[in-house]
Amino acid sequence: MVNKKEIARRYDSSAEIYDNRYNFIQDKKYREIFSRVDIRESKAILDVGCGTGTFLNIISETETNGTKFVGIDLSLEMIKIAHEKYPTIDFIVADSDALPIRDLTFSQVFSITHLQNLPKPEQTLHEMIRISTKDTLIVISILRKTWSRDKLSELIMQTNLQINEHWTADVEDIGVLCKKK
Repeated sequence: MVNKKEIARRYDSSAEIYDNRYNFIQDKKYREIFSRVDIRESKAILDVGCGTGTFLNIISETETNGTKFVGIDLSLEMIKIAHEKYPTIDFIVADSDALPIRDLTFSQVFSITHLQNLPKPEQTLHEMIRISTKDTLIVISILRKTWSRDKLSELIMQTNLQINEHWTADVEDIGVLCKKK
């Protein structure tokens, strides 16, 4: 099983080339999510496993009326790049299994191709629920080559989340839109 230090080291070592290597694929994933989610009503948005911050930057460029944007990632190097590229967004180096965030803070939470990298994804999912307000929309995508739709659904069924929608993206991911029960 992969440990957190290995995960951080892997992403730290690829941080400088990450955007050039994955921009095309990431853009397709983001478009898939934007076709399903309206972010304009959200007061606070969290991206768990934000990498270099591109997703939050795209969201912040829409009309969001004072929305708070926060990205967390385990990789210090990814967060350094995110800070440099998007200084108006808050980025935090943090372990998604122990989010340094108060309960009931975020009205939308995104986790894009993150959970399948973790040794205990259920812990991160519980943290995402903890920091979510009552009517929070939680959007999760995972790499379909590493996890099945059934595996993702089983994980979510262990929580107090309700799956509102499943999808399969044109590229790499499968995903779900969830709400608290």
